[in-house]
Amino acid sequence: MRKKKDCFAMPRGSRKTRKLFDGSFKFIMTKASTAAIVHLINGIYKKNYPPDTIVEVRKPREYITEDPESGALGETFTDMVVTLSNGDCKDTYLIEAQIKDDMEISLRIFNYSIQIAMENKVISEDGTHLQIDMPAPAVIYWETSKTKDFLTIEMRFPGNKSVVYQVPAFKVLEHSVSELEHLALLLPFYLLKIRAELRKSESDSGKRRELARKLAGYMNEIAETLHKSRENSYITDNDVVMLKERMAKMHRELYGGYKEFTGVNMTLEQMYNTSVLKKIDEAEARAAKAEKLGLNKGFSKGLNQGLTQGLTQAAKAMKDAGDTVSKIMRCTGLSRRKIMAL
Repeated sequence: MRKKKDCFAMPRGSRKTRKLFDGSFKFIMTKASTAAIVHLINGIYKKNYPPDTIVEVRKPREYITEDPESGALGETFTDMVVTLSNGDCKDTYLIEAQIKDDMEISLRIFNYSIQIAMENKVISEDGTHLQIDMPAPAVIYWETSKTKDFLTIEMRFPGNKSVVYQVPAFKVLEHSVSELEHLALLLPFYLLKIRAELRKSESDSGKRRELARKLAGYMNEIAETLHKSRENSYITDNDVVMLKERMAKMHRELYGGYKEFTGVNMTLEQMYNTSVLKKIDEAEARAAKAEKLGLNKGFSKGLNQGLTQGLTQAAKAMKDAGDTVSKIMRCTGLSRRKIMAL
């Protein structure tokens, strides 16, 4: 009988890996509060929008593309398009997320930007002038990148004229956990901090244990930073719960197959009850199926109710085990009043 392998690793840039991070980023952006998104935009684009800015997050759009060589039609999806409105000011941002270096991402972003801008094109009355407003682009790199601070496209025209199109790059892992306090929506992706080292150490159990201890340290930093971010109103209570849920799910997908990370799993169980994760997984699967059938009405309400119930159960278990109220608040996102009433 072939011996069962006690660990696994997803290859760098694999389709499963990309799907995990793409899905998590889209989920976070569509579920996050207005305050969290405003602070994310302010941090990435060096802006200063007030917290009461009106935010519209559009779900990824599908565009039909044509292969320049074969002429075959295909489909492509943008990542996140966010529009912020404050008084007479209205700005649109296009945020793409990458797990590895890819120079052509700038070309895809440029193409997406044109598609988005064309949706609101303005034609002059005499039909001789066309105006399109391009969204402000940015690309987020989840892992260490060799890319410079800007991706650049130089568009050259006849007559020695040229236009430079720049896409700013934000590299999550080049920042400390505490530096992401005002960019709290990116904190779950800090789990990738040890992934590259882990891939090099698959045959060394001692090294894996060392990396597991390092990851546990990052987890504690993330929990503290989420607490501070909430205190400073960068995010809401619901954001804290949502981010911890997503972090736990990502950890399970990335490191759940390594026995050396069992202790980290236990830490996450305190932060977020695993039974709740199972319910969420099942609910998301049912929601996806129902959406295909056009029957997903009321699913969000049911999912939120199940989430609150699971967090309450986790808080009660921690309280019975002797954990302090402050720790339970950090781990579950519940208010002091609710915890004291358990």
